[in-house]
Amino acid sequence: MRKTTAIAALLASLTLLAVSWSPAAAQDASVLNGAWIVRSWTDADGVVNEDAQRGLFTFTITRDDGGNYSMMFVPGSEARPRFAGENQTDAETLSSYASFIANSGRVTVEGNTLTYEAYMAKDPNYMDDWGENGASADWAVDGTTLTLTFTSGFMEGTTATLQRPGGGD
Repeated sequence: MRKTTAIAALLASLTLLAVSWSPAAAQDASVLNGAWIVRSWTDADGVVNEDAQRGLFTFTITRDDGGNYSMMFVPGSEARPRFAGENQTDAETLSSYASFIANSGRVTVEGNTLTYEAYMAKDPNYMDDWGENGASADWAVDGTTLTLTFTSGFMEGTTATLQRPGGGD
């Protein structure tokens, strides 16, 4: 009887260790809190852009199921064009403002999946009617690195690799 109990206890312990060390195990979403700087993008075909332009993602997780987010970034590897002088032309303004993405709103967390809904966005067509749309991404934090793999929305199939400011600059 003791041998059976000992074996059952050992198996239960090994099971708990396997679950707690499993990369698929959900992380505590509070690790997302704060600012993250874009370091690279990987497109749906697996092409990595190590020359990513500036990007800043912030999360404020205030509940077990989520909180708020904000993301602003310049897609691609080309820097945003600067204005030639103090009084920019309409063409300069259009070129500069068309070259970045900005939105913020509510984020919900379920396991390692984020669903975000833009309350405010540079693109008015992207703004969500709370619960009508939304996009999602799988996430994982490893030290000072956040990986977001977008699973729906306009960035579906893209992976962003972000770091904490000062975490490997």
